[in-house]
Amino acid sequence: MLDRKTPPSFKPITKVNIPQIASETLSNGRKVYFRNDPAVEVFKIELVIQSGSWFTDQYNLIGLTLKMLNEGTTNKNAHELAEAIDFIGSFTEFSPGFDQSSLSFYGLSKFFDKNVDLLAELISSPRFDEAQFESLKKKEIQKLELNFEKGSYLSSVGLRAQLYSDAHPYGRQNTVNEIKAVSLDLVKAFFNTNFSDFDVFVTGKLPENFLRTLQTKFGESEIKRVVSRSIEVIPSSQKLIEVRKPTFIQSSIKVGKRLFNRTHPDYMKFTVSNELLGGFFGSRLMKNIREDKGYTYGIYSHLYSLNQDGYFNIGTEVNGENEQATLDEIFHEIRTLQNEMVGAEELETVKNYMAGSFAGSLSSPFAIMDKFKAVHYQGMDMFFYENYLDNIYAVSSADIHEMINKHLQPDSFYTFVAGPEKG
Repeated sequence: MLDRKTPPSFKPITKVNIPQIASETLSNGRKVYFRNDPAVEVFKIELVIQSGSWFTDQYNLIGLTLKMLNEGTTNKNAHELAEAIDFIGSFTEFSPGFDQSSLSFYGLSKFFDKNVDLLAELISSPRFDEAQFESLKKKEIQKLELNFEKGSYLSSVGLRAQLYSDAHPYGRQNTVNEIKAVSLDLVKAFFNTNFSDFDVFVTGKLPENFLRTLQTKFGESEIKRVVSRSIEVIPSSQKLIEVRKPTFIQSSIKVGKRLFNRTHPDYMKFTVSNELLGGFFGSRLMKNIREDKGYTYGIYSHLYSLNQDGYFNIGTEVNGENEQATLDEIFHEIRTLQNEMVGAEELETVKNYMAGSFAGSLSSPFAIMDKFKAVHYQGMDMFFYENYLDNIYAVSSADIHEMINKHLQPDSFYTFVAGPEKG
């Protein structure tokens, strides 16, 4: 009979099988990264394009150009294109980003060739209809105006502008006037200069001839390579910025600073330190500010690893009257970790949680490819994950103490608050 009073014995995760990603080069030099998984009946194909905000000073061009690809091709108007995609049970994603942008198709493996045909049509012969473009701009303006009424949006973009400046690709902010200023001719020119330089990532159940299909559709055209650039970071002179609106009920708080990405030697030690501070539901910040003080439903910290840099961010939303008390408690928890060693039991709990989360993050072929992309564009490969568990378990209480003191000095932080008016 099952004994429900005695919990099962716990065994730490010590080994995770890391699937490898294969690659081929098409005849025009385009790279294809793939992993065949016959156990599923679906696939994903993604074009990762060198068209992120890092590659242009005109921030709005990226999203507008990418989204116009979904508004029809020279052979199909927007309605016909949507019908063709729906007919084979597929769906698309258009994702502008800081470093790259991407265009993805998810589909049934039996319709692989038809999906690739449609994707190739999108990326090679967009319609760029003037009426559709003006309609898209109106939608983007409406969306932006709604975002301006959200404290969480203002604090997120505001903190990045503090850290990098609003002229830097990682800190640039969208404006209504900039959207209005983008013409269809600018979109066409940006497409012609930036959208032929892409890599292909494909995973799931793939047909035997998938490489031949990709060669036919993506391996014959000329690639106009996009050159990266070096951009100076000019942080704000204001360590604290507040935006007050009478319509705001809560205060959205962001506290952060520039740090580093996965290539830094302190990355793994700091990742464990971050998890302890605010990376999961049992973190120090969550226990104090949610469970003990009751100021918020959730508070988290995160290290964002970008291709050219990285930044650390603590974020939460609280009632206006608890704004300063929350900030005080955030820095109290940081100082506590600077002054006191973490206990062995608490650190073990954090490591076990991270190990379980890592193992779970490799549960699908699409997630595995996302893991690969994350390291690939930072000059690494899947070997980064081979040692992931060992690196987590190797972090000591002394390492946590060192990381917090080295990287999280309270006077190095920037704070952005979007909240209700005071008084």
